[in-house]
Amino acid sequence: MSSEKKKETGKEKKEKHEWNERAKEIWLAGLGALSAVEEEGSKLFRTLVDRGTSYEKKRKEQMDELWEEVSERYEKTGSKVSESFDKTEERIEKNFKSIISGLGIPTRKEIEELSNKVDALNKKLDSMKEKEGSSARTTQKSGGKSEKSKK
Repeated sequence: MSSEKKKETGKEKKEKHEWNERAKEIWLAGLGALSAVEEEGSKLFRTLVDRGTSYEKKRKEQMDELWEEVSERYEKTGSKVSESFDKTEERIEKNFKSIISGLGIPTRKEIEELSNKVDALNKKLDSMKEKEGSSARTTQKSGGKSEKSKK
């Protein structure tokens, strides 16, 4: 029996060889699958990178267009608001001047003009006082001598 165990029949050898071949084929199929996944994975990765680049460029262009539109609207609105503010300021100033004038309150310009006139009048008065003072001294000097000479 021991010789029977040791000796394989041709049929058993053939079956064993077939099993080895099958196992090898399965092994090779697994390696082929791994290789395909690696290749397809690289291709898929490259495809995703390309799509991402294209998507980013497209969205950036859209964002740039949107930013430009928003900026234009902001500038237009800003200038309209500024114009409206200037007009409102002019109206308020005109109304304020009208109210001040109606109350009889002088403007800054009118006060400055009056102040300049008062300064000019003060200078004239000072000048006249000087002339009076010098003529009075002259009169006193001459009048004093004539009184002494009369005595």
